[in-house]
Amino acid sequence: MKLVYRVTQHQRLIIVEHALQQMQAFAQRRCWDSEAGGVLLGRHLLDSRDVVVDEVTTPQNTDRRGRFNFFRSSRHELEAHKRWNEEERTLAYLGLWHTHPEPDPTPSSVDQRDWIQAVSGDTFEGDRLFFPIIGTRDIRIWTLSRRGAFRKLKLENENEEDHGAS
Repeated sequence: MKLVYRVTQHQRLIIVEHALQQMQAFAQRRCWDSEAGGVLLGRHLLDSRDVVVDEVTTPQNTDRRGRFNFFRSSRHELEAHKRWNEEERTLAYLGLWHTHPEPDPTPSSVDQRDWIQAVSGDTFEGDRLFFPIIGTRDIRIWTLSRRGAFRKLKLENENEEDHGAS
């Protein structure tokens, strides 16, 4: 099962099953689970404007993780760069993901500042980065463009079986 989100009238974000499972494995379903996160990696499709998330980095032992906070260490950047070289520079950095201990996650002001910093300071292809938050029930995704347009994405394939996403 993959998830497909509408980004613009002419662009979709597609998250393949493997990447989805990697993120959902860290959902904070128990009271002692800490926030987790990583980097989205994938590709911009040549024959369309669609973007595909093929894989994600997962928590590193150098991350700082608490019940209500997460600090992504530089090991994620090193892992992303390593994968970029292994894939002969065809695997792109697409954004950042993390978990929240709530059923229907919403970004905090810390999350939004982190996203603004990523879009303004990170090197990436395309016009925008993507920011999934994995909740205990739902997955929510926001995007932030280089021009500063911030918006929540809508799940396009809602008629498919429920994977706790919308």
